[in-house]
Amino acid sequence: MPTTSPTPTSTGPSDAGSQPAGRLRGNAIGAIGAAVISMAFMGPATSIAFNTPAAAAKIGYALPLGILLALLACLIMASTIGAFSSKLPSAGFAYTFTTHAFGKGAGFVSGWLLALAYGAVGPMIVSAMGGFGHQFLADTFDWNVPWWVISAVILVVLWWIGSRGISHSVKAALIFLVLELVVILALVFTVVGTGGSEGNTLAPFNPANSLGGVSGIGFGMLWGILMFVGFESAGTLGEETRNPRRSVPIALFTAVVMVGLIYVASGYAAAIGFGAGHVGDLAADSSPWTTLSNNNWGKNLGWVFALTVLNSQFANVLSGSNGAVRIVFALGREGILPRRLAVTDERNSPVGAWGAYAILTAVVTFGLGVTLGPLGAYNFLGSILGLGIIVLYIAMNVGLVAYFWRRHRDEWSVLRHGVLPVAGSLLMLLPIYGQLWPLPDWPYRIVPYLILAWVVAGAVYFRVLARRRPQLVDAMGRVWEPATGEPSATEPAAR
Repeated sequence: MPTTSPTPTSTGPSDAGSQPAGRLRGNAIGAIGAAVISMAFMGPATSIAFNTPAAAAKIGYALPLGILLALLACLIMASTIGAFSSKLPSAGFAYTFTTHAFGKGAGFVSGWLLALAYGAVGPMIVSAMGGFGHQFLADTFDWNVPWWVISAVILVVLWWIGSRGISHSVKAALIFLVLELVVILALVFTVVGTGGSEGNTLAPFNPANSLGGVSGIGFGMLWGILMFVGFESAGTLGEETRNPRRSVPIALFTAVVMVGLIYVASGYAAAIGFGAGHVGDLAADSSPWTTLSNNNWGKNLGWVFALTVLNSQFANVLSGSNGAVRIVFALGREGILPRRLAVTDERNSPVGAWGAYAILTAVVTFGLGVTLGPLGAYNFLGSILGLGIIVLYIAMNVGLVAYFWRRHRDEWSVLRHGVLPVAGSLLMLLPIYGQLWPLPDWPYRIVPYLILAWVVAGAVYFRVLARRRPQLVDAMGRVWEPATGEPSATEPAAR
């Protein structure tokens, strides 16, 4: 049954009659556990299967170049998030970071945007699993199971495992992660080992081979960054990780480097697998990795890759939802969202946030799934997630410069706290350009406006809170010590 903190006053100001917030379980996982959650959230097989066709549609044969640029940008982000986490380990992640960097208004809007981006993860993957699972069962066993039935079952299992605590999620994610990486690497090595369609070459890394020029590279990089989305989720586990100021940065770099190299290798394998002479086929193929699997392993083994994708999707949605739930928990604990969302059980698992997130996921999954189809919902929500998270990446990069200059000038590093975050922000402008120009088809063209409207609504909501409930605003951005569940005395909330 739900339980609360033994000292409710530690959660800050509380409205009369409201549910006092609980605390997360400190020291539940180490650096390896945090890295596993991050890598599983990235969903290697899912990202490769679903993001390759979206990226290849505009970048074509230069696919691995776009992914390589995304890897470089995410390495810079790992440095930024690691530097913040060394001072501000918090489930609030970008919300806490930007609050301390820019102040409460900017921090609130960042948390508001983060809630939208991470909120898209659950329905995005659950709908995709329904659509992909329906097709897999039909092709393999000739079973006609409606996609929404599969999605509903996945959602129930997701809630059951996730609400039992982060350590259970790590164990499940590790099993799924190992299985998918083995199959991905086997297929990549098969394609590269045989030389693909026209032999091994460095031509896929030549920008001139982008179908859409600079815009194509930017668009390919956008979907490349979407492959990496989730690595930063280690930053949401700061309150549950042993020695988070050291473990979280290790987890971030481990996830980005290990999975990033696999992504670049997979992009290269896809490019040479089709070959320069068939780049149009690569750009037009809605399932290029199924084609590569059939061409290299034969159709009798094609089900292996399909099953691996389903396996990856579950690990992806489990880990991603853990990150999203902790954002909801942090905002509930602050009183920005209803405090009931910060209720924890006897295992210190955020059951209140898990329940709310499961309901939200069901509504969005089935609503958009019926309107756009399950795979259409995946692409639409993926666009929201990708663009929203890139805006947050830029905000955190710029925020790192301001935060260390103002708060920790004695530790200021020109390279880590100046050059790298600025360079990363400039690099992130490329995928934004690729998303906005040329104007994408409906409904993807409305994504930037939806995000802008969401940000404006968040800014208005903050003004209302500041006027009507100033005690909540005063408490924003606190850092919670993992060992005690109490606000930190060394990093007070920003003004």
